[in-house]
Amino acid sequence: MGSHVHPATIPWKIITNIWANIKSRFLQKHLPLVIIKYPINNSKKTPSTMKNLLIFTVTLLIPLCSCSQTENTDTDEPVIPPPSNNYVLQGSMQGSAELVEAGYTQIHQYMRKIGWDYSEHPNSSSLDHKDGVHGEVIYDLFIRQYIFKLSIHANEKALDGDRGKLIDRQRNEMKTQTTPSWYKLNGNWDEWQQLKWKFKIPKDFRPSGSFTHLHQLKAQEGNNGSPVITITARSNGNGSNRRIQIIHNGDTEETTKGTIIDNLPLEDFEDEWIQVETEMHYTHNGSFSITLSRLSDGKRLVQRSFDDIDLWRKGAISIRNKFGIYRSFGKTLTDENDRPTNGIKDEHILLADFKVYEKNTNPDPQPHD
Repeated sequence: MGSHVHPATIPWKIITNIWANIKSRFLQKHLPLVIIKYPINNSKKTPSTMKNLLIFTVTLLIPLCSCSQTENTDTDEPVIPPPSNNYVLQGSMQGSAELVEAGYTQIHQYMRKIGWDYSEHPNSSSLDHKDGVHGEVIYDLFIRQYIFKLSIHANEKALDGDRGKLIDRQRNEMKTQTTPSWYKLNGNWDEWQQLKWKFKIPKDFRPSGSFTHLHQLKAQEGNNGSPVITITARSNGNGSNRRIQIIHNGDTEETTKGTIIDNLPLEDFEDEWIQVETEMHYTHNGSFSITLSRLSDGKRLVQRSFDDIDLWRKGAISIRNKFGIYRSFGKTLTDENDRPTNGIKDEHILLADFKVYEKNTNPDPQPHD
């Protein structure tokens, strides 16, 4: 026979502590809470009064516990609904627990299965800094996801190059694949595409005065020399005016707009998770919009749209998406012992939560002028 505890035997202090805890948890979760005060004489806490309060306390506690079991554990930010206007999710990527302490080969193989690629990094060539760690998957407590950490080196002992070439720049990037089976992750002629991802750079990030690309939209075929769009970190030669720029290159000099957004203070981005949302219409008279938002406080760092902007390359099939660090030494090195003198140092970037949406999808992408 089960034991029964009469409400009168429960100390009043315990009940009031339970109520205070429930009230605090409701407020932390921003839930509506209606408090009904009863005129109770503290000197006469009758069994009937205590029983009613205990029932009321337990009644509130049950739905609160239920709510905590179903809350989203992937991220602290509000759930963003999928894009409207007939956009369709074409692919997504997050890190995975299975990749913690895995090497670059395992990361590459993981990405290949879902349409991405990790092949443009210093470990890809025996002529580069092959023994260094450049790609990792770690868990981030703030966004509650496994994320990608790409590192790049510029110090006295180690200087990363560009896939085995140690000349005037270095690269550590991931990108979407450009085989026909993964055209859907790239921009094809006359398609509308939305890209969403998150990135984070460390405090005191030192950009090159020439370029430090963190993101590129770049043609795979045809006139594929310059990227169509870049998110670039840059500073003056002495390291001052550290800033984020958005740069556009058209198919020709006449259709190039150059720096379309400038002087976003790098301090606003450092040691912060940034949500990026871009939208492109891939034609010579296309459109481009970008929103950069800081997750910690929701501050919108930039929101701009551009019409009649050349977002295509003559002869291209795909405009692929690239993410990471691609930066200039600021000079051409004289030999393997030479080092940059523009102030760059070891850096890293954290990348997470990639999503690709499309509408007006091109069913059979072909080279287009």
